[in-house]
Amino acid sequence: MFKVYFKLKDEEYEIVAQDLDLSHPYFVSIKDFVLDYDEGLVVNPQLENTRKRFKDIETIMIPFQCCSLIEKVPEKKSGSSVVLKMQEKEQ
Repeated sequence: MFKVYFKLKDEEYEIVAQDLDLSHPYFVSIKDFVLDYDEGLVVNPQLENTRKRFKDIETIMIPFQCCSLIEKVPEKKSGSSVVLKMQEKEQ
């Protein structure tokens, strides 16, 4: 399993997937998303938005420039997906 951190339309995503394809020249292909995370008693709207955003998508191809980190993580029954707010640069 892999955890991929990437930026898409000014939102940062952290998503867990079963498979990555790095054979494309300029893209990371992310397949087989793991979105079955434990929500607990409190519903996190950011996690719900991530689940809704990627639930019907089989594969996404993200430019390498948008990826900040790819981690290989141990196989688990559930993964987590998080949308993080961008921090504004101080001038």
